[in-house]
Amino acid sequence: MNIQDSTSQQKLCANVAAQIMAFACGKDDENPNKSFAGNRPSSIIIGKQLTPEALGALLSHFENKVMFQGFVWNLNSFDQEGVQLGKVLAKRVLKHDTDGALSAYSDLLGI
Repeated sequence: MNIQDSTSQQKLCANVAAQIMAFACGKDDENPNKSFAGNRPSSIIIGKQLTPEALGALLSHFENKVMFQGFVWNLNSFDQEGVQLGKVLAKRVLKHDTDGALSAYSDLLGI
């Protein structure tokens, strides 16, 4: 099969398989910028159709994964200061209380 004769779906599936191989095997190169360590864990979840139920299950899976990793690493996975800062800045922008996001950010941080 010629690459040009491949469907988009076939190219996407080949890319998924190639990424799994890259993570598992890595690549040695004399140029350190082109060298890539292998033995990296990866996961793949395959479904026949993306339904609302399947999407909800995927979101739930990743949320639980992040939460579990936080417990293992003793981190609060849901402490998102950047998200809170974005909400504060968005309110200022909506009220037109600022001459730009940079000014609002500087004021908030006291710089």
